[in-house]
Amino acid sequence: MTRIPVLDRDDMDANQQAVFDKVAKNNARTGFGPAIGYAYSAEVWRLHNESSAHLLDCSLTNAQVRIISLLTVRHWNAPYPWSAQAKTAIKAGLESHIVEAINAGEDPPFTNSKDTAVHAAARELLATGSLSPEGFDAAAETLGYKTVVEIVATIGHFCTTAMMANVVGVEPPADAISHLKRLAGNNS
Repeated sequence: MTRIPVLDRDDMDANQQAVFDKVAKNNARTGFGPAIGYAYSAEVWRLHNESSAHLLDCSLTNAQVRIISLLTVRHWNAPYPWSAQAKTAIKAGLESHIVEAINAGEDPPFTNSKDTAVHAAARELLATGSLSPEGFDAAAETLGYKTVVEIVATIGHFCTTAMMANVVGVEPPADAISHLKRLAGNNS
């Protein structure tokens, strides 16, 4: 049971219905997960979906977007997005041991230097809110400025996803391929 009730399309205003119809037409999320909350604000929902669409065609690979998504929802202790993103990450080509290393708060054994750089930059950004001079230089040299900017935007996107899911109170399915682990020192 969620803390925010699922809006029926008939209970939405015209703007909400327009976004609902566009989302449903694209076979995207309506009536479950963080979309339960987004439905209450047509503009927030629309912008979030545009951000999602951008992530499908940006300077980051799909696997790199999933590395960032997992780190971000792990950071915000968001069980529902964790399970959803773990499933998407596996489909994007991340191996389950990489997903579970992130879940455990460990540095995964990436074989690709760009994946390692994305992970390092995202992890530092989530931990400190910025990049140290060394962290920035390493990320910029390996990934380029555009990708550094898109890492920041991707973190922002998944911060919204994680916090919305937590506020709405959605829980992952029992049969999810991965469940968020409670880390030592974590109050959630």
